[in-house]
Amino acid sequence: MNIIKFLKRIQTGKKFSRRLRLNNQFPAIIYGKKKKEIPIIINDNDIVNINFKKILKKKLHIIKLIDEKEKTYKVNIIDIQYHPYKNMKIYHIDFLFIK
Repeated sequence: MNIIKFLKRIQTGKKFSRRLRLNNQFPAIIYGKKKKEIPIIINDNDIVNINFKKILKKKLHIIKLIDEKEKTYKVNIIDIQYHPYKNMKIYHIDFLFIK
């Protein structure tokens, strides 16, 4: 199982997301049925060894997310958005809570 560390983010919006990407981070979100969505920040260095194309080919691609307080979330990747011309630069990821 792949493990990714993250920080919860308070700010949202285009300007804040641009600043994140300049600092080798990107925004993501965790959401699910009857659960409040959690906007998060992921560091590019934490996902270097993860092959997302291989993960997305599987029907169920479970990833374990760990926040700064060591609370863990089991999630499924719903969508990954890449930069239009930079080679495989991730712009945003949508995660779905798994029970």
